[in-house]
Amino acid sequence: MLLRRNLVTSAIAVAIIWALSADAFCAEKIKTLMIHNGGHDFNGFKAVFAEVLDKTGDFDIAVAENFDALKAENLKGFDLVLFYGSGGNLADPAQEKGLDEFVKNGGGMAGVHATDAHKKSDIYWHLTGGRFTGHGGGKFKIYITDKKHPITEGMEDFEISDETYRNKYHPDAKIESLGKMDRGKEQQSMVWVQKIGKGRVFNTTLGHGKAAFNNPHLQRLVVRGLYWAVGRKPKDP
Repeated sequence: MLLRRNLVTSAIAVAIIWALSADAFCAEKIKTLMIHNGGHDFNGFKAVFAEVLDKTGDFDIAVAENFDALKAENLKGFDLVLFYGSGGNLADPAQEKGLDEFVKNGGGMAGVHATDAHKKSDIYWHLTGGRFTGHGGGKFKIYITDKKHPITEGMEDFEISDETYRNKYHPDAKIESLGKMDRGKEQQSMVWVQKIGKGRVFNTTLGHGKAAFNNPHLQRLVVRGLYWAVGRKPKDP
């Protein structure tokens, strides 16, 4: 009888430890490295989205001081790399290799208005999926083209004032478009994802300036995209 009681007690203890461990795992924050490619209003982007992400309680954000942050030894411990803006040049092969291996080994990557960047890097182009070729601008509508994807499930078409980036897609990219614009000759995808190796990449070409940053639909889209990029169930901000 004593033996049986001890076994039951041990089983309960193990169950409690397992439950606490599971809760601790679920509570782990998404360690995010935010990188400014060089152009556009990074301070404005950071101010808005850092606050939005902080309110979720799920993200721990660090801001990179330079592109050496992408070297393999510096990406250890991060779950997600978030690029913003145009410009930049990954001049050191170790920066490209670090980012490439990070994603292929299961890391998350996201780009916001970030396809007009690192144009000498084939790796960045492949990971991002598209490379900027030109743009228009103004107020336009985003049509959600895949309402079954975890990122856009439950989202409706929305209007935004922004730039209308056009892109040339990398020949090896296997992108899945989630949202596009349709304004006469401008009918390009503005939101897409792809899986590369064990990793996931979310990209939206939206996000030029404050009018876009403050759009609640874009905030919702980006936050949901970041959750998906690290393999978590998307949540609304």
